Amino acid sequence: MTGTALAAAQPAAAPGTVVDFAPLRGAELISHAGSGFRIVYRTTGQSGEPEISGGVVYVPEGKPPQGGWPVVSWGHGTSGMIEGCTPSRTNGRIGQVDQTPDLSRFLGAGYAVAASDYIGLGAPGYHEYLGGRAAGHAVIDVVRAGRALVPELSASYVASGLSQGGLAALFAGSMATEYAPDLNLRGVLAFSPASNVERLLELMGPNTPVLPLVNGIMENGVLAIAGLAHARPDVPIADFLTEKGRAAVRAAETTPECDLSTVQRMVRGHPPGELLAKPLVDPAFEAAFRDYLTIPATGYPAPIRIAQGVLDDIMPLPAAMLLDQQLDQAGTPADLRIYPTATHNTIVPVAGQDALDFLHQTLG
Repeated sequence: MTGTALAAAQPAAAPGTVVDFAPLRGAELISHAGSGFRIVYRTTGQSGEPEISGGVVYVPEGKPPQGGWPVVSWGHGTSGMIEGCTPSRTNGRIGQVDQTPDLSRFLGAGYAVAASDYIGLGAPGYHEYLGGRAAGHAVIDVVRAGRALVPELSASYVASGLSQGGLAALFAGSMATEYAPDLNLRGVLAFSPASNVERLLELMGPNTPVLPLVNGIMENGVLAIAGLAHARPDVPIADFLTEKGRAAVRAAETTPECDLSTVQRMVRGHPPGELLAKPLVDPAFEAAFRDYLTIPATGYPAPIRIAQGVLDDIMPLPAAMLLDQQLDQAGTPADLRIYPTATHNTIVPVAGQDALDFLHQTLG
């Protein structure tokens, strides 16, 4: 069945509807994948509007277990803001990091992988970076789309991801019961999730000097401000930025370099105050920013595992510890595992065996 024919056989506007697909062949299939598809599917945006997203679905080799292949829904880390800057279009790479060994590890353990590109990266649209609801919807709906294509996939899944994808997985977990009662969320596995970004940025203003602790997160902050400005045109985001700050936002939205090197050169090692015309401690900005990306502390129907590296200079350890505290104070149990030798880019393989143990405990 062609992608067009399959889409016509499903409710036209339903999230998870497959708009188009193409089988992956030969070298396009990663290790331990018996088959796979590149897909475009319907999902829901940050404010509830209908959107489309790209993604890939990998099916393990061999025969499915009784009840179908359980699914790891994977959200990738930061890869830019323009269409094409996503692992499904860059041979599995995000900058210098190849995520395919991590996905192959899941496949080799007997789990299908449904990997979202998010809105605007694998299909036309605007990518509202760190817009939590949009990212969470995309991570859920790629499972629905995968099941529409591959009946052997189970309805049981774990939402997982790195950095931006960790935030997406946590949002997916908090929304799963209400948004996708047709699926069965069994757990959330977040590696170095992008958390408490809003608290770091809200401390900054025109006089903020270079801060080593947040040096690595500054380009992520620029992308998040760009996404917020698109999602919330009612808030005058540009008024908070200097000309250099506005130039950095334009670069984030338009640079063809998926490694964000242009944005990095503009902000890394420079005082954050150079980007800001006035302090971000403003009621309208704070309310909009927190609504946009603050990870929910409640609503999770399944266990949460957070894996965090001590040597992470992108999403520092204190942010993950604060997230764990916030969840605990809200009555949401979470298992924070800290890895002394892991950086932001190595946390997934370093925590790999513990992650598989979590999947075995939750998915079987």
